[in-house]
Amino acid sequence: MADLSTTYMNIPMKNPIMVSSSPLTANLRGLEKCEAAGAGAVVLKSLFEEQISHDASRMIGGLDFDAHADAYDFLRDSSRDYYLNEYLALVEKAKEKLSIPVIASVNCVSAGNWTEYAQRFEAVGADALELNIFIIPSDAGTDGSEIEKEYFSILKKVKKQVSIPLSVKLGPYFSGMAKTISELSKAGASGITLFNRFYRPDLDIEKLKLSAGPVLSVPEEMGMVLQWIALMSGEVESDLSASTGIYDGAAAVKQLLAGAKTVQLCSSLIQNGTGTITEILDFLSDWMDRKGFGTIADFNGMLCQERSNRPEAYERSQYIKALVGIA
Repeated sequence: MADLSTTYMNIPMKNPIMVSSSPLTANLRGLEKCEAAGAGAVVLKSLFEEQISHDASRMIGGLDFDAHADAYDFLRDSSRDYYLNEYLALVEKAKEKLSIPVIASVNCVSAGNWTEYAQRFEAVGADALELNIFIIPSDAGTDGSEIEKEYFSILKKVKKQVSIPLSVKLGPYFSGMAKTISELSKAGASGITLFNRFYRPDLDIEKLKLSAGPVLSVPEEMGMVLQWIALMSGEVESDLSASTGIYDGAAAVKQLLAGAKTVQLCSSLIQNGTGTITEILDFLSDWMDRKGFGTIADFNGMLCQERSNRPEAYERSQYIKALVGIA
């Protein structure tokens, strides 16, 4: 029988299927359902940087700082700590109840003072910390290199605070994607998740206002993830985790063949239930038995670009062939 065990960021896992940051991992009940379905690890729903750093201003409101300095400091610290302490309690409870790795997650946009709190995640037992960095390059006056520097700055600042592994979850909007991934790996990211799926707004043409666009990914979005996992898995020291558009066992196998150390599920579970985890694991085990692979390591990365005898197939040649109608 196939052995599905693996490691991610040097953390032992019973299998490579993870549940990514989502409503499914926002409370203990959801986390226990994920474990019961067979998940190898869970990433807790992200704590937002704004919850740690900026909510104090809303609570303090128009308080006169000069007249109420002590009250100002108290309210600022209390409001900031409310969300942080609530999140830390979830990490601690999850570590007590679950037997699988628990990864904390912060959705962040800057290397602000919030990074000083990262060590609290480690103190309550988190196995790792994911930096879900959410910087959309929408400012026409900001050079791409400046945005990339912010990613490196966040990683380096947090790394100084903790000794647990750090992973970085990236969006796909980089002009030099390979260089960015490579530099994050060199800067100390133990893991890199491809890709973060940014919020996409829509427009309501009847009410004439902004509305929410589709939240869940679709299987067709997996292709870009697969390409970049295959391109980079043999090039960097960081473990790569595949995320977005993975809905079934075949998709998970493809990502592992391309070189992903783990596969993260979210939309497929929200849409079809946590039983999808069990179905994917069954498919993976049956496929390995059928192909004669005893362990994940036997085939992990077998079809990445670095090990391919046709490396150009992952880049421009396939596009050109399709464009001119060559099979």
